[in-house]
Amino acid sequence: MPHDFILDYLYPLPVRIKKMFGNHAVYVGEKIVLATRDNTNKPIDNGVWIATKTEYHESLKSQFPSIINLRLYNIRKWLLLPSDCEDFEQVVIGICELIQANDPRIGT
Repeated sequence: MPHDFILDYLYPLPVRIKKMFGNHAVYVGEKIVLATRDNTNKPIDNGVWIATKTEYHESLKSQFPSIINLRLYNIRKWLLLPSDCEDFEQVVIGICELIQANDPRIGT
């Protein structure tokens, strides 16, 4: 799984990983919270995908300005933290902290 350091920051939550359309989906319990993508042939949208609802997009983008909408895939609910952004690891840690706190903005 790309960006597997995520698992360290989600411990001790009951995490499981499933392959999903070439990505790796991260579930906490029955809720999908993240997905990771690292495709060398089509690197657009590589990074960490954040499962959320459209009504939470602005607050998450305000909290973490590096988060953007997906570019290649027209999946409106999900947001993207591009793997090439300067604060990638710090933002991933922040997102994992929200997941640990059961923030309602993360997960579907």
